[in-house]
Amino acid sequence: MTAPSEQARDDLRPPPGPGPHGELDALLAVSRVLAGKLDQPRVLGSALHVVGGLMGAEAESILLIDPDSGALHFYVAEGPAGEHIRGLPLPPDAGICGYVARTGQPLIVNDAQNDPRQYNAVDATTGMTTRNVLCVPIRSTQRMWGVLEVINKRTPGGFDAADLRLAEVLAAQIGLALENAHLHDEIVARERMAAVGQTVSGLAHCIKNILNGIRSGSSVIDRAMGGNDFPTVREGWRVVRRNNDMLGHLVLDMLALARDAKPRPFPTDVNDLARQVCRLVADRAAERDIAVACVECPGLDEVELDATHFYRCLLNLVSNAIEACGPGGRVRIRLVRGAGRDRFTVSVADDGEGIAPETAARLFKEFFTTKGGRGTGLGLPVTRKLIREMGGDIRFHSVPGRGTRFVFWLPLRPPEQPPTGEPS
Repeated sequence: MTAPSEQARDDLRPPPGPGPHGELDALLAVSRVLAGKLDQPRVLGSALHVVGGLMGAEAESILLIDPDSGALHFYVAEGPAGEHIRGLPLPPDAGICGYVARTGQPLIVNDAQNDPRQYNAVDATTGMTTRNVLCVPIRSTQRMWGVLEVINKRTPGGFDAADLRLAEVLAAQIGLALENAHLHDEIVARERMAAVGQTVSGLAHCIKNILNGIRSGSSVIDRAMGGNDFPTVREGWRVVRRNNDMLGHLVLDMLALARDAKPRPFPTDVNDLARQVCRLVADRAAERDIAVACVECPGLDEVELDATHFYRCLLNLVSNAIEACGPGGRVRIRLVRGAGRDRFTVSVADDGEGIAPETAARLFKEFFTTKGGRGTGLGLPVTRKLIREMGGDIRFHSVPGRGTRFVFWLPLRPPEQPPTGEPS
């Protein structure tokens, strides 16, 4: 738990001198620090600092009820022994705090050592002696949260009714703040579960398509093996292998999306990586009667980048371009380094059908695909994520019926901070 900063304490320091105006100003400051804040340990610690200063007390704490065991534990604590008791549990109903939590009644005890409800185990832990205690319940419309405890008023006579009123007002604000934070956590949890459900649904759809492909290829192999039809066996095996590859890419894409993989840059020949991609897709492009051309750029043989990330991004874009083309189509890869610039640009263009405007807005959304069972809908989201992790970005331009051009830029050297700007 983070202790209140010195700046936070300065902002919340109660005005000097007694009087109702000083208390109202301090309560206003407490309201401001609690309103809309979700970092509860810090802001509640700052609020405690104010109430302790107003009441002239040695120590103050907020104890919350564990919903499972019913025990109280010190959530935040201010004072000489605050660091030692944070997180310390108390048995259910133990001490003056337990009594207030159980009954919901505020309590002032100005002779704590002679009160039978006093729980001296905390004093033994902190080394302090509790002389007097003010304790009020913290509750909201939804539940009892715990108690606010203030101990050892420095002035003679102990705590009084004015202290009690002030503590009850503060406790009501704390209860509201805790309820707001709890509702926020519930909303976040529901949103996370909804996101998990969408991801599982998308994965199930992708895996189902891949398994159907493997099952189809296997059936072809089974039938062909019975008649010793080895050409058909090879065709069935090609289907199985292609779907196995898709399954492997799906696993890698999910891992890439699920974690922030820090790029590992080292001097790389970008032109050579582009040539490797062209060689890899050559057979697939030839089968579809598609020409793949690459225009290289001098001066890109010592670029410091993550070669694996770059290769994967370029392969995704080129594979998509081939899929978009019909027989006789063309895919063009172009590398450019602008004069005097500290980055280079890669474009992948095709003369396929292009992308419809209603599709363009969803192009980088996970599991969205226009390929039916031939795609997973993760290639472009992963590509953009990897490019941005390397300090670049990606855009595209498409004209329906005339083709699409994806372009991304990357720095020649790893940036200290992610740069901004548009691809040229």
